[in-house]
Amino acid sequence: MQQSAVAYFTNGRIIVATVSRTASGDTIDTDPKWFGKSAKKAVIAQAIVDALSASAIDVADPTPEQWKRQFIPFQDAAAVKNFKTFMRDARRVDLERRDRIVTLTPFDNLGVNNGFEARDGESRTAPADDAEAVAGMLLILLGLRPDIASDASPA
Repeated sequence: MQQSAVAYFTNGRIIVATVSRTASGDTIDTDPKWFGKSAKKAVIAQAIVDALSASAIDVADPTPEQWKRQFIPFQDAAAVKNFKTFMRDARRVDLERRDRIVTLTPFDNLGVNNGFEARDGESRTAPADDAEAVAGMLLILLGLRPDIASDASPA
């Protein structure tokens, strides 16, 4: 079974949340947890493990009113008043665990009206049983840690 999570970095905060699939096939992000950008990698790793483990399929479809309010917990986690402020400098990475691999896909922020677009060619993988490696890759893709592997010059 595929398990999913999403991570954002905005307003100086890392936000990690569970992604589940509703009975009608839509995805819904829930239960965001936030951390300062200097949070220890082990703390981020545990949040990722928890978010992926909570991912489910066939969850109940939200009512139209619940859909409208679905993103408010993310705005609260980012300590912003509205979606426009959230999106101003938001970075996003999707995480998908399948079998023994976690695939991390960074997204481009296209602005408040257009949302995010996956940069599929830049996806990275990490072993699912190495939560700290997954967290390290997430921090790189969010732009919070240097990517030493890609900075190395060929010999």
